[in-house]
Amino acid sequence: MIKALLTILVKLVEAKLEKIGIEQAIIKNQNYITVAKQIWNEIDETFRISTSIEEKLQSKTDLFESKVLAKFPELKKEDIDSLRLAIGGEVNQGKQVVLDNSIIIKQLTDENNNLKAKNNELENKIASIQSTVAINVAQ
Repeated sequence: MIKALLTILVKLVEAKLEKIGIEQAIIKNQNYITVAKQIWNEIDETFRISTSIEEKLQSKTDLFESKVLAKFPELKKEDIDSLRLAIGGEVNQGKQVVLDNSIIIKQLTDENNNLKAKNNELENKIASIQSTVAINVAQ
């Protein structure tokens, strides 16, 4: 009876310790995400206002990886990649729609310019034909 009670108490303590460990892991994971988002925003700002070609050519991914690794040396490359992908997906969520719209606008602008050029060409041909007809009628 006492042995069964002790076994239950040991399992209860183990479960509580495991729960505490999981809660700490979740809190730590949330801290990783928060800091990684801050680093992401810093990198975006750096690349947005950078003035030299060398700064623009540096890979955002490499810079993100090195900064997160400096902040959290216990993380593995896979962990950093997961953070980068999660944050990138969240941050870039609405950008695809804007990109799609800008592509459509560019296509429409190009088509409009082509049509204007063809219209001018046809107007010139009509003017040429009209002048030829007017000359023939006058003779």
